Amino acid sequence: MNDPYDILVMPWITEKTLEARRVSDPDIGFLQNNNRIEFIVHRDATKAQIKRAVEDLFEVKVAKVNTRITITGKHASVRLAEGYDAEEAALKLGAF
Repeated sequence: MNDPYDILVMPWITEKTLEARRVSDPDIGFLQNNNRIEFIVHRDATKAQIKRAVEDLFEVKVAKVNTRITITGKHASVRLAEGYDAEEAALKLGAF
């Protein structure tokens, strides 16, 4: 499973995940820095494979990958490294 498209099944877009893309901005009163994008991933995908797939597809650096399995599938919450913007990366998906 080396193809990023086999690992990342689809972006997971909800109101909560849209809010998690934001970077902290004290001027507008948003102090929390999430800088995250969430995906539904292949159930057998490892955190290392998810990290590599996101870095390859979106040309970003990943700081951390958290995964959880729910009724809708395996979710990966990917936090981008300092200096990379989840908003810009999400725009490459064409879904925002």
